[in-house]
Amino acid sequence: MSTSAHATVKEPDEKVSILIVDDRPDKLLAYEAMLEELQQNLVRAFSGREALRCLLRQDFAVILLDVNMPGMDGFETASLIRKRVRSETTPIIFISAVNDTETHVAHGYSLGGVDYILTPVVPEILRAKIAVFVDLFKKTEQVKRQAEERARLVHEQAARAEAEARQERLAFLADASTVLASSLEYQETFQNLARLIVPRLADFCLVHATDGTAGLQQVAEAHRAAQDEPNLRKLAEYYPRSGAASRGSTHIFETEESRILCDMGEETLSSLFEREEDRELVRSMGVSSLIAVPIRTRDRVLGAITMINTAPERSCGPDELSLAEELAHRAALALENAGLYKAAQKARNEAERANLAKDQFLAMLSHELRTPLTPVLTSVLSMESEPDLPEDIRESLQMIRRNVELEARLIDDLLDLTRISKGKVQLNLELVDAHSLLRNALEICQQEIDHKRLALTVDLTAKKVRLKADPARLQQIFWNLIKNAVKFTPNGGQLRVHTSNSGDGQLKVEVSDTGVGIDANSLPKIFDAFEQIGRMRFGGLGLGLAITKALVENHKGSIRAASDGLNKGSTFTALFPVSAEVSAKAIPTVSTRTGERQSMRILLVEDHEDTNRSLTNLLRRRGYHVQAAHSVKTALDLAATEQFDVLVSDIGLPDGSGIELMRMLHSERPLFAIALTGYGMEEDIRKSYDGGFDHHLVKPVDLNKLDFLIQQGKVEREPQSAAI
Repeated sequence: MSTSAHATVKEPDEKVSILIVDDRPDKLLAYEAMLEELQQNLVRAFSGREALRCLLRQDFAVILLDVNMPGMDGFETASLIRKRVRSETTPIIFISAVNDTETHVAHGYSLGGVDYILTPVVPEILRAKIAVFVDLFKKTEQVKRQAEERARLVHEQAARAEAEARQERLAFLADASTVLASSLEYQETFQNLARLIVPRLADFCLVHATDGTAGLQQVAEAHRAAQDEPNLRKLAEYYPRSGAASRGSTHIFETEESRILCDMGEETLSSLFEREEDRELVRSMGVSSLIAVPIRTRDRVLGAITMINTAPERSCGPDELSLAEELAHRAALALENAGLYKAAQKARNEAERANLAKDQFLAMLSHELRTPLTPVLTSVLSMESEPDLPEDIRESLQMIRRNVELEARLIDDLLDLTRISKGKVQLNLELVDAHSLLRNALEICQQEIDHKRLALTVDLTAKKVRLKADPARLQQIFWNLIKNAVKFTPNGGQLRVHTSNSGDGQLKVEVSDTGVGIDANSLPKIFDAFEQIGRMRFGGLGLGLAITKALVENHKGSIRAASDGLNKGSTFTALFPVSAEVSAKAIPTVSTRTGERQSMRILLVEDHEDTNRSLTNLLRRRGYHVQAAHSVKTALDLAATEQFDVLVSDIGLPDGSGIELMRMLHSERPLFAIALTGYGMEEDIRKSYDGGFDHHLVKPVDLNKLDFLIQQGKVEREPQSAAI
């Protein structure tokens, strides 16, 4: 018979192995016959060496061992069997055909034999003795199985408990992170931390922290209900205000090391409390355990947490310390995030205040710079219209007017750049004829084109020219491109304005010149703000093209520049999506030509003396009946004695605002109103419209534009920006 190499865990009805060792085959056969009734696994071996090899492969319930064998006899074999750990307790029954002395038998027992049988063997006796050891082996194996099962069960329970504890710990930390992150206020975060600790980790909790300017201060406290617990009640009442509390937290804060006190022995307490009176106070309060940990970020310590238990059944060990340290770490992260948020909020508020101050400064600067330009410009226009003016004087006046207009344009560019950088460019979209606005822009620039004797070619071949656009801004785009070409083209040069429709149906507007050109290195920066790229001698701030590009893109278009190099001219190409809408609405344009005029009664309110006087004179010369006022009061006095068709008013007045004046006059009867002011920011324009003004003109005023709007009178009441 054969068996597996190693013994395995046996079931109660599983066969066990019996080793029979004898050098004679006939005896082996006889023993097998005697033991067959036991129905166990019988393993035979013909020598002591073979028996040892069998023992290396498997375990046996009992060994039947012949004493007298050639080579290695039974006693030597038994001695070697006993030296093997796994077989040192295996029962051995010696069998001998020789009636040896008692000394010989005693030797067998000394080698670990459990019995000594002389031949001839009585089958019933042999079976009975073998059966006892078989049953004993089975019971022993059953006990082993039960012990292994209990050990496995204990291990599984411990593993399950550990997994549940780990899961609970992770869930607690996850909830803690949520609670700690729920507030960006330091005090609330500290209090949330204390409430998380009690009662999950401790019966009592105290949190100390520093704001970086003062010492360590108590910032939060929490404890379980203490009505029926005298020790906890005493702890909650006296410990927070004791020197022991502050000194213990300071020790943790300064050393940046955690402390765990699982017993209140003298040596343990001394690791945290150096003073005897502090140790005595802690002992008197019935403290069973204490854990103190620092609240530490990456580069500094924010404070310390002290967790105290009075209930002796509370666990105290490495797991509790680790959990407390992890909670303190998460609290530190929450506090650090709160600090970063506060710093960012403070920086944002400061930036917003700085931006507001900048906007207010720009608005005031714009007002102060524009206001003096209006009387200059209007006076020059008035003098230019004199028919008998000598030519040299006329040229000087034209030079003055061009420079005043340039100054106004520079102010507009600064304000436009501010609007664009803040994303506050508002477009009043309507269906416009691009060719009409392009011709207006050319008309505005015509005098300068003539002055430089430029050969102008206008080739407007595009068929699809209706765009959904802001007419004022679109005309500004065209004006900027044409003005740029005129500026950088020397006297006698050539200028070409060409329109067409691209393959995808877009409107293409090209403005080409034979001017100074652009070198290849400068082309990528040509649309950057304040980039002069070697053109500083021509003046300006370098904002026109940056503003133009932004306005084109706000109209969902694109713009590019091309040049063959310096002194080889340049071409600017703008593409705009055309509109499929069909409208018969006429697009208003500003023209210097006058048709059939209407006489209007105008109330002009302007506190700047020179502007008031010059505008009054010029408007009267154009046939208007004008009454001038310098304040809200004088304007109301005039309105009380006379009716007016149009109000032209400054916004900032000595005794109020033009908006207040407009509302008071409008409450009496509807009045067509034009705001005339040095304030040109988007917010200023919005306030004008909200106050009831129909138009908002920014100083210095274009008299032709003002005249045109007055003539529109009550015909055109839809608000639109007319900042020029």
